Amino acid sequence: MVPDDGPRPCAAPGRAVEPGRGCGRGRLDLVVAARRLRPRRAPRRSRPAVRHAAVGRDSRVQLHRARDDGRQLPHRPGPRRGDVRARGVRADGRGEDRGAPVILRVRRRRAAATLGATGLALALWIRLGPLPDGLLDDRQSASTVVVDRNGAPLYEALSADGTRSVRLTAETLPPVLAQATTAAEDRRFYSHVGVDPLAIARAIRINVLERRLAEGGSTISQQVAKLLLNRLQPARRRGLGAKIQEAVLALRLEHRLTKRQLLALYLNHAAYGGQIVGAERASRAYFGVPASMLTPAQAAFLAGLPQRPSGFNPYRHPGEALERQRAVLRRMEQAGALTPGEARIARSERLVFWRPAAPFGAPHFVEMVLAAAPGPRPPRIETTIDLGLQAEVAGIIESHRQALTRHGAGNVAVVVLDNRTAEWLAWEGSGDYWDQAYGGAIDGARTPRQPGSALKPFAYALAFEQGRTPATVLPDIPSHFPTAEPGVAYSPRNYDGRYRGPLLARRALAGSENVPAVALASEVGVPALLRLLQRAGLTTFEKNAAFYGLGVTLGNAEVRLDELVAAYSSFARGGTWVQPTFLRQGPGAATSGPGGGSASGRLAARVLVTPRTAFWISDILSDAEAREYVFGRGGSLEFPFAVAVKTGTSQAYHDNWTIGYSRHVTVGVWVGNFDRTPLRNSSGVTGAAPIFHAVMLAAERRVGGAASDPNDAPIVEPPAGLEAREICALSGQEANASCPTRRLEWLPADGPRLPCSWHHLSDEGLLTIYPPPYETWARETGHVTPGPATALSEIAVPGARRASAAPRVSARAAFAITNPPDGATYLIDPTLRREFQALRLTVSSASPGRVEWRVDGRAVGVSPHDGLLEWPLATGRHRITARDRSGREAEASIVVK
Repeated sequence: MVPDDGPRPCAAPGRAVEPGRGCGRGRLDLVVAARRLRPRRAPRRSRPAVRHAAVGRDSRVQLHRARDDGRQLPHRPGPRRGDVRARGVRADGRGEDRGAPVILRVRRRRAAATLGATGLALALWIRLGPLPDGLLDDRQSASTVVVDRNGAPLYEALSADGTRSVRLTAETLPPVLAQATTAAEDRRFYSHVGVDPLAIARAIRINVLERRLAEGGSTISQQVAKLLLNRLQPARRRGLGAKIQEAVLALRLEHRLTKRQLLALYLNHAAYGGQIVGAERASRAYFGVPASMLTPAQAAFLAGLPQRPSGFNPYRHPGEALERQRAVLRRMEQAGALTPGEARIARSERLVFWRPAAPFGAPHFVEMVLAAAPGPRPPRIETTIDLGLQAEVAGIIESHRQALTRHGAGNVAVVVLDNRTAEWLAWEGSGDYWDQAYGGAIDGARTPRQPGSALKPFAYALAFEQGRTPATVLPDIPSHFPTAEPGVAYSPRNYDGRYRGPLLARRALAGSENVPAVALASEVGVPALLRLLQRAGLTTFEKNAAFYGLGVTLGNAEVRLDELVAAYSSFARGGTWVQPTFLRQGPGAATSGPGGGSASGRLAARVLVTPRTAFWISDILSDAEAREYVFGRGGSLEFPFAVAVKTGTSQAYHDNWTIGYSRHVTVGVWVGNFDRTPLRNSSGVTGAAPIFHAVMLAAERRVGGAASDPNDAPIVEPPAGLEAREICALSGQEANASCPTRRLEWLPADGPRLPCSWHHLSDEGLLTIYPPPYETWARETGHVTPGPATALSEIAVPGARRASAAPRVSARAAFAITNPPDGATYLIDPTLRREFQALRLTVSSASPGRVEWRVDGRAVGVSPHDGLLEWPLATGRHRITARDRSGREAEASIVVK
């Protein structure tokens, strides 16, 4: 660097002049380099200094008033050798500066290191990055197969994606199917890392040559990524971005999963036509066999389907399907999966495609099971239903269809419960699920309906719990009971309109008499009865006791058939109620939810009544002799083995019920119409009982057929503390020599032993002294001769053992209206049609001949010899008059509201 104070040559010796530049005066042109070089030591003198500036290499800085002493610029922190040049010429004259190439090399190395680190980080992110949430959770993508207790399929419910799919596991992949799939879709599957560049290049070349999309370069891993992403994001867009996303995800899946796991994912999520997803479900749909039983020819067909399921549909395009299968077989042979001989055999195999009908056994039951399944449904639900028994029940209903139609019944519900396990064995909700005209899809087993007399056993059970016995005498006489409404009395009547005076509890329950049941409910209390019914699992009793009143024992409330059957089964278990279940209880068994089954693997249970009460109820309901006076013998209620049975008929004949149980099963049958149309000339005995009889026999054959119980074995064994004692069939007291009819009864061994006080021997013969409540009934019905001592009119007591015969004393009884009672008040039910609300008009049964009836002076009809006539209820106060053919008249006044 040379200071310039005046004119001087433009070029110094050994220096070159920059072309195109002139010589300046009084200034020095400097070029400052961008990099700092090694500084050069210089004496510390006050000199004009050039400090280092971060400017470009070709930038020029002018220094003014620099001294022309020819020496170096003083050193300052920052500038280095080579940073300053005079007019582009080096100042030190020691040759060319070698720092620039070094700088470039350092830059290149740093850039390469940065790019390498970035590439490595990107590769690691691609390979090790996170998977989308829920990507591998395929619980919602599998369909649910509901099977019966023996594994027979009942129904296949579609998955959340609307498909039918059965899962394969990596451990159970059939080798032939795996080989066929890799040969068809990804021949280098076991050698690439998720993306196959060779396959992509080959696909590009083929597509360019054929000028169409003839081949794809996606690997099985990429297809798995696509299938999983499409399941998570159904509206995902296609395009280059989607392909990149699939490739990245394929690399990540390859890092996390084994090849077998990836192949299992593909075989579980690939589409095989229609609603079928997954190779296992496709194998069963097309060939009717599991994938483990596929032949090479069948496996080759399935392996070729996912490429174009609709185009290779064997039912619509058999030629294309066969051509695709042959192509897959050639690839399998080329890959070494098949020997030439095996390939030749596979090509000659004739494929037979199966078109099975979708099963739907016990449809109402299946719908209940699926609705109760908590959270994501499992791929398989093992239920308790017995498909064989279910088919028998359906056949029984169909065989009674003509009789049902004759009675105007369009719907039938039947359920069968195993008493030991509390498992549902059969469940028919309507009689015909597909009958739209009668609402066949409605489940009558869970629809609340009025049960009629079917609730009476629970009133008797409560009475037995409070100390009464089957020998307790109950009044079957005209009675009036108070109601929650002031001034309104409840006057029940029996089904046939007759009163039978004093009845033992055994006869009253077996004969299903209404008046004694209401009298018993009045004694035990409606609140206590409601609590017992609720403890028995009847969930429909949501109102208080005042709402139902005494009529609850006659079925004025509504109950569900399944819950009533479960309640009855408590008696068969000796008094223990167990919540029924529709799922098999055992290792791995799923749990059920609310509705018809238990909510956990352990069944809920509680003591409902004592074993003594359960025995009494079972013994009474299975006593054919005790109910003979009402139901006769040899009908649908008798069996070659012990069966406790109870019928029920609701108001206005809307519902028929028959509920009963043996040692092994409890069966319930309901007959009616979902639109509440009344039945015609049908009761529980004529409508539901024949079906009940056939179903009970079928259920016993399947459940109790292998049991060694003798036919006369009781349903419940007599518990300790009871003994068989001989009692009077009329008074229920200890029988004596005067009692004309007797029977054996199970009574507490420590109970009172009062001798019969109703029967006495006198000079006039056998006398019967009725207690005061029955004196009026005895006189009005002509059973005895009026007087201080009444002679017994021989009363037949079915089931009782005759001890002696007594002369019958006839008498002319007073003519009286026995129904309605004088002063009674009746309420019209707003829920029932008016034409089905009628009042039965009856007179004493001893009245001879026809009876003329008038209401408010207007003739309403003539009754036959039994004096029975039905009069449609009408609001207001009414005076009812009856007149027999001898001219005797009787009157009664009533109020109808």
